[in-house]
Amino acid sequence: MPNLERLYHTYAPHGFVIVGIDQGEAASVVAAYIKKVGVTYPILLDNDQQYGPAFQAVGLPTSVFVKRDGTVSAAFDGELTYEKMRANAQAALGAK
Repeated sequence: MPNLERLYHTYAPHGFVIVGIDQGEAASVVAAYIKKVGVTYPILLDNDQQYGPAFQAVGLPTSVFVKRDGTVSAAFDGELTYEKMRANAQAALGAK
């Protein structure tokens, strides 16, 4: 999560948004965890676990990069390096 925080703070001024999705845990559990680890980007609760089928996610974590026009530019199952996250964030933003 530190790399997601770093990415969020680096690219948020350019319109990049990170949204975390928690599947199936109670809101109180999620709130305690994000406070403990210092997450500042928004976290959505997916109590009905609809995220996986909607985005064809087969593993966790899953990263989906969405361009400004709402189309998916890239999606990955599994942990990403910061460099890979950065490159895909830039591509989604249309940066060079």
